[in-house]
Amino acid sequence: MPEYWNYEFETMPWGDLCKYWLEKFNILIDILKARSDFYKKRLREIKKISSFEDLTSIPVMTKNDIREAQMVTDRSTPLGAIQVARTEDIVQVISSSGTTGRPVYYGVTEKDLECWRDALATFLFTAGLRKNDIVAHVVGTPIFAGGEPYFEAMRHIGATVVWAGGFPTQRLFETIQHMHCTAILGTTSFDLYLAENCREYLGIEAKDLGIKKVLGGGEPGLGEEPIRRRIKELFAAETVREIMGLADVMPGMWAECEKEQGMHFTAQKYVMVELIDPDTGKHLPWEPGVCGEPIYTTLEREATPIVRYASHDYVRVEGIDCDCGRTSPRIRCIGRVDDMLIYKGMNVFPSAIRDVIVKSFGKKVTGYIQVVKESEKQVRFDSPIPVDIEVIPSVKDLEQLKRDIENKVRELLRVRIRANLVPPETIERTVYKTPLVRVKKK
Repeated sequence: MPEYWNYEFETMPWGDLCKYWLEKFNILIDILKARSDFYKKRLREIKKISSFEDLTSIPVMTKNDIREAQMVTDRSTPLGAIQVARTEDIVQVISSSGTTGRPVYYGVTEKDLECWRDALATFLFTAGLRKNDIVAHVVGTPIFAGGEPYFEAMRHIGATVVWAGGFPTQRLFETIQHMHCTAILGTTSFDLYLAENCREYLGIEAKDLGIKKVLGGGEPGLGEEPIRRRIKELFAAETVREIMGLADVMPGMWAECEKEQGMHFTAQKYVMVELIDPDTGKHLPWEPGVCGEPIYTTLEREATPIVRYASHDYVRVEGIDCDCGRTSPRIRCIGRVDDMLIYKGMNVFPSAIRDVIVKSFGKKVTGYIQVVKESEKQVRFDSPIPVDIEVIPSVKDLEQLKRDIENKVRELLRVRIRANLVPPETIERTVYKTPLVRVKKK
């Protein structure tokens, strides 16, 4: 029989869930208008929201909006104009990772913490963690969304948590081994790094560690079968599942179930999600094959509520039903809306280039690629897009592989790249995320 952390919301018909969200949303709007000058100004024209379509009359929030709201702070409002709760009621602060600019900060009240524990427990339970697991939590940044909030959620489930992420790599490996960890939770890049480098640090293969469950997120990639298969084979894991959240809204909101066919939305009780066309702002249907940008509203957050937040994630709907019994859509994250590149009028995501290469040449490449830009602001390319691609040492005819990769990308994506084949470990690995784009060194 399927297992759920929150049966009521995980199996609620989608139409009923939307009605629940609209009721909560109208209550939230009234509260914010009464308590926040920031939202009173932003929502001054908004009356009662009667339908989902009415939501599009409310402007979306961006991370830059929040940064600007936090430019002026003091001891009474350290989180800026988006702070709604009193500072003395805020018990914790978390930060975005800062990978897309100046970090932004969010407060958490005691009630917020209770909501997070429950929501993130639903999230990680969906992804397969159970009370009898010994989990190696390898995110080494407590103030980030994937740090302490995940730790609390795993404890809430009852799992044994081994937070080894702050250790040097050698000690991290030794801790995983000595504690007999059964599961590992990290970014996709770092999960793969640990799998590939276990022998160097411990003298044994990753499969000998006894890791049976691998959870990875923080970046697109684990949805691609070649990357998933490599991690699963190196660890000899029983299950590899993709997870996704957003510090600005809820650290964990999407997770794969046992079917491993896309991530379910798991924050139904506390967060409303819409799917929009990022170019027009209009709603898109949750139907297989539809691609769009999720927009989120925190329905219960007291300290720093967020209304219609533009995630800038670009996702594809994989399905709207599942044998596991959960009723929320299943998605894959394709990339970041703001990571999109333009080659002679054609739009392309770096993750799409990576996916074509990994799917078509998975036995010849490591899975690590990086688009090389001339400057941080470069988006347009009039000549072939430079891409560094790591190739395994056994490949002999590099020139032929280079031509094959360039032709395959052109065939499937209708853009040209200039493939620069490099040895393994050339692309720098990071503990948190390995970026798919870098700026060329001058």
